[in-house]
Amino acid sequence: MLYVIAALVIVLGLVLLVLTLLRTRRKAAGFRAAAARAQADIADRRGLIRARVAALGVALAQRRRIGAEERVAGAAADAEGRHR
Repeated sequence: MLYVIAALVIVLGLVLLVLTLLRTRRKAAGFRAAAARAQADIADRRGLIRARVAALGVALAQRRRIGAEERVAGAAADAEGRHR
């Protein structure tokens, strides 16, 4: 009779183990999905920052170019004796 009790305890232990493994697997799948969403969000933000940095570089280059053109025009006007 003891072997029946021992067999029931083993079967119950295996059932609990399987249930625990299934629950852990579901939680891991949810964690992977959340990690993928977070990674996509970070990639989007990184892309936006790169675009902003590029736009700032373009704006600064334009500002430098306009400033250089004004200096050249001012120097030409000064050479002719006129002021801006």
